[in-house]
Amino acid sequence: MSYEIPLPMPDELAKKPIRNAHEIHKHLIENGFEPIAVVVDNANAKINVYFDHELNDEKKKKLFEAVLDYYKKHIGITKTE
Repeated sequence: MSYEIPLPMPDELAKKPIRNAHEIHKHLIENGFEPIAVVVDNANAKINVYFDHELNDEKKKKLFEAVLDYYKKHIGITKTE
């Protein structure tokens, strides 16, 4: 099952593209997910996350929040720990 997460502020992403999908994959694992793969599409400002099963609504919401949390840290909106 795949989930497409659109990223806000594509102009910021254009200035600082995500170059390593492995870092997002690692971030998701740290947040309790077990994705099969993560694909970053900088040109279209979206991230696709693939799982071997469908997520329930609560987990989908948490997935979107986790990806956006990583993204905000990446472009410098929030501080990294």
